[in-house]
Amino acid sequence: MKIVHVSTHYYPVLGGLERAIQSLAEELARMGHEVHVITSGFGAEDRPKEEVINGVYVHRVKALRFLSPDLTYPLEYVEKVIRDADIVHGHSQNSLFTVKVVEKAKSLGVKTAMYFMAVDALYDHPNYLVRLLGPFYANHMLNKAIALSNLRLVKSFRDLEILRSRYGVTAFHVPDGVSEETVNAPNMAEEFKERYAIREPFVLYIGRLHRLKGVDVLIKAVSIAVKKHPKLKAVIIGPGEQKPYRKLAQKLGVESNIIFLGYVDEMTKIGALDASIALLLPSLCDYVEVFSIVISEAWARRKPVIASAVGEIPYRVKHMVNGLLVPPKDPKALAEAMIMLAKNRELATRLGVEGKKEVMTWSEVALQILNMYKV
Repeated sequence: MKIVHVSTHYYPVLGGLERAIQSLAEELARMGHEVHVITSGFGAEDRPKEEVINGVYVHRVKALRFLSPDLTYPLEYVEKVIRDADIVHGHSQNSLFTVKVVEKAKSLGVKTAMYFMAVDALYDHPNYLVRLLGPFYANHMLNKAIALSNLRLVKSFRDLEILRSRYGVTAFHVPDGVSEETVNAPNMAEEFKERYAIREPFVLYIGRLHRLKGVDVLIKAVSIAVKKHPKLKAVIIGPGEQKPYRKLAQKLGVESNIIFLGYVDEMTKIGALDASIALLLPSLCDYVEVFSIVISEAWARRKPVIASAVGEIPYRVKHMVNGLLVPPKDPKALAEAMIMLAKNRELATRLGVEGKKEVMTWSEVALQILNMYKV
């Protein structure tokens, strides 16, 4: 098949959605399909407009941006690629860029698919203007994407339920996967501890350093937890500006308990998971948690998850079954969950093993999606 994926950003832009699209595209290419990605040049200004990355043909087109990445407008469409495609698959109906390219495919008579993400998810956004105005934009784009898509997919049971109950739309649930390497790599806890000289017990955050991800809540929780568990640390992995969080840690007197590693490679991330007590996701609102690959990666390494009950998370993480759920923006509840697993390693192990049952690999995901493309 000739498959075209559409996304506002692609590698070298790093993020959960970008990683998922790249993993799926490369898996489909490994299976022998001709795979293209149409994306904007934002975040990849030093890369060529056309290149092949791990067997995937990447096309970066001119685009304009208005205030937000979701408000990126394509000025080119690579029609020659779209016209000959068996399917054009958009990722996120909230992206103007994605919807416009899928609209072009539809006008050319090409079969279309859309991954619907974070449906009706702006009502609890911390920004008042986003809460006030965002739903109007999101609803317009949602209805447009429904009309344009022949195949509708979701990663989240939350989105599946909302599409069915509020909009009468049938969609297919296909979650993101993890790499075979993440599932099968040997335990690398000792290598990680040795490399970073971390011998004390620690909880782990993996993700962007963004205010909606609740990193400040995590640091506040650590400041509470160390009163009962003084040696407890938090390791923070991911891109973003560290300065405000370092300042907060210093202000709260826990700068020695917070370790920032920045962006790390996949094997280092696996080692960090292996060495940790648990993965922490203290996100603040529904919009930022559509699926969270890192939950699957933690479970693939048999590690439990402590997470805010926002977005898709409570549909996946079951309290005291495969992880612990806490209210968002509640550092005291987060601290209590951290201490519980730090003191009860048997419980932590049991929760992690249970979570492992939920994990799919990218090869399994790609096969499911291929079967749907062919219907």
